[in-house]
Formats: sequence, structure tokens, C-alpha cells
Amino acid sequence: MNDEFARAVDDFTEQVTAIGRLQAEAAQLMGTGTAARRRVTVVVNADGIAIDIKFASSIGDLEYDEIAEAVTEASGRAVADVVQRRKELMAPVMVDYGAAPKVGDMLAAVDALKDQFS
Repeated sequence: MNDEFARAVDDFTEQVTAIGRLQAEAAQLMGTGTAARRRVTVVVNADGIAIDIKFASSIGDLEYDEIAEAVTEASGRAVADVVQRRKELMAPVMVDYGAAPKVGDMLAAVDALKDQFS
């Protein structure tokens, strides 16, 4: 059982390290969205905050309210993009709650460990 416990601790440590690395990568993600036939491009950071907005040379073909609507639409698409990227990045460490151990099983394992070290 000691080998199993050591393996479990090693696996847990590896998972925590991987999660930390992935969280650092996720914090650097950016998402991009376009609208109005690519006349408006918005880039957002990992928090969904616009960090760059660009207008194509043909932006003058749009009315002000159309430009505003396009910025809003492109921003929404950029946020959706960064959310999708984060989801894909974190997929390897996401918990499958259906396959996760039940609390009762975990308590039984703790009891078994107590018996081993008593």
C-alpha cells in the first residue's frame, strides 16, 4: 500500500504542477473577433478585456451606429474565442465528475491509510 500511496502522491504532485503551468498559459491567452465584413477586429486578453481594436480602411462605408454595433459584435466573438481557447487548453486536466471518486470511497481510503500507519 505504501507504493500505491507514493504513486498517488507523485501523480497528484504532477497534476498540480501541470495545472499551475496551464493556468499560467491560460493567463496569456488572447482571443480575436471580427465583424462588419472584417472592417472591425477586436483582440481581448484572457480576462475578456479589449486590448486592441482595429478598423479596416473601408470603415468609412459604415455609419457610426453600425461601427458601434460591429465593435460590440467583434468583442463578443473575441471573448467567445478566448473562452474556447481556455477550454481547449485546460481540457487535459478537467475533472470528469462522473468518474471522480465518491466521498465515501475517499474516506475509506483515508481509513485504510490510518490503519497502515497505526
